[in-house]
Amino acid sequence: MAIMSAKHQKTSLIIQDIIDYPTADDMVTLGEFLKMLGDRAFFLAIILFSLPNSLPIPGIPGFSTITGLPITFIALQVVLGHHVIWMPKKLAGKRFSRRGLARILGKAMPSIIFLERFLTPRLLFVSSNFGERLFALVIVLLSLILIMPIPGGNFLPGLSISLIALGMLERDGLFLLAVAGFIIGTLGLMFEIITLGLAWMYEMLHWLGSFF
Repeated sequence: MAIMSAKHQKTSLIIQDIIDYPTADDMVTLGEFLKMLGDRAFFLAIILFSLPNSLPIPGIPGFSTITGLPITFIALQVVLGHHVIWMPKKLAGKRFSRRGLARILGKAMPSIIFLERFLTPRLLFVSSNFGERLFALVIVLLSLILIMPIPGGNFLPGLSISLIALGMLERDGLFLLAVAGFIIGTLGLMFEIITLGLAWMYEMLHWLGSFF
């Protein structure tokens, strides 16, 4: 299956191909999975790893870290202008359930199909090579927040990353500019959450220290 061969194929159709992709073994390595996507599938890979964090449902402890690390590595390679996805050997050897990922992607499909009704290639300068690198840099920042063990803190960064990747895949510059405004609000809120969390931890440590 040549997932990236149809340049104007809708993102939802590409993801459906991945969901239906036949494999003999349910457990696949990250490296094997990336090979399914093709050589230039940077934003496709990013959206696949961010979508599980974009659903407003309780997450599996540590799952955002597992999915956030590949996003960081892939987005950094977009910033650096790489043409082929590279992953550290140790990370590429990590195994996960393809069926489990497909199940999560299936839950996100209705939202993607809904958004695609309003997406069309426009303001192409926003999704140019420079735009790709600039938004990829934003994804790196968001993925670092995603990796942090913040209870309930994976939804907004994960959603922001998914929206950027979808906008890039559909080449919709107007949508990407709207997403940029959403991300500014997201970063402001996440900064407040992290600040409050650190302050709470400091107060707890101070309170516990009063017993000794």
